[in-house]
Amino acid sequence: MAPLYHTEPLEQFRVSSSIAQLGDVTLAYVDIASQRWKRDKRLVDSGNDSLALTVNLDGKAAGVAGKREWVQMPGSAILVDRSQTSDHVSAGGRSIAINVPRQMAAEAGLDVTSLHGMTLNPAEIAMFTSHALQVRELLPRLTEGDAPLIGRTMLDMLVLSLKAADRTEARSFREDPATLLLRARSEINEHLGSPTLTVANLCRRLGISRSTLHRLFEEQGGVQAHIRDMRLDAARQALLNPANPERIGDLAERLGFSDAAHLSRLFKARFGETPSDCRGRSALGR
Repeated sequence: MAPLYHTEPLEQFRVSSSIAQLGDVTLAYVDIASQRWKRDKRLVDSGNDSLALTVNLDGKAAGVAGKREWVQMPGSAILVDRSQTSDHVSAGGRSIAINVPRQMAAEAGLDVTSLHGMTLNPAEIAMFTSHALQVRELLPRLTEGDAPLIGRTMLDMLVLSLKAADRTEARSFREDPATLLLRARSEINEHLGSPTLTVANLCRRLGISRSTLHRLFEEQGGVQAHIRDMRLDAARQALLNPANPERIGDLAERLGFSDAAHLSRLFKARFGETPSDCRGRSALGR
């Protein structure tokens, strides 16, 4: 036995939990107050080489796993390789967690190292969550001999959730950076004017971490700078098209700018003229 985390309560401490040992898999249902959780090198060296999955039913959390930053919203899940360091803050609330020995996870085809800090959104982890809640209801009616089989089903549900998501981090590690960059640009172009075009959603669609995404666009000054420039280029093309009757305010809204003033300010900084000047010059054929 060894401690898993250094913890720091962020509000009056409270906790209630029920834990089932299902063969080699541990399943826990927890309701706990807000805390900071830190697993440093000393704790890593003390043991517990396992894969942990936590589904937040109604709370939020955010932190760093190794060098990967992550954010977990209600209903989503976070995977942690306990042979690596991590540091996060949870807002408190109810959660479901399983702990799987590393060897068992590896035999199930999981690359534990690459999963460290990977998040699964509510839709991707829904099958696991539903199964875990049903298991909680059934446990009092099952025998001790059933425990290893139930534990295996929990791991199987995790594997199936990752396959359904089709984006294990091992996949992105194998993918050529140039190909990954093309996929990222395609996603940006497809959702250029959508309010859902955020760094978090891009990472989710591509199945990569924030740090990987930022590395892809490092030469462009970062992914957000690339999105801004793509939106400005699209605005300029529209303004130079004499057949486009859109008002500048409507154009700003369509391309994801907060308002016409926001578009005008960025447009002038990029092209040295206002959107009105650009449209007027186009109308004069210059």
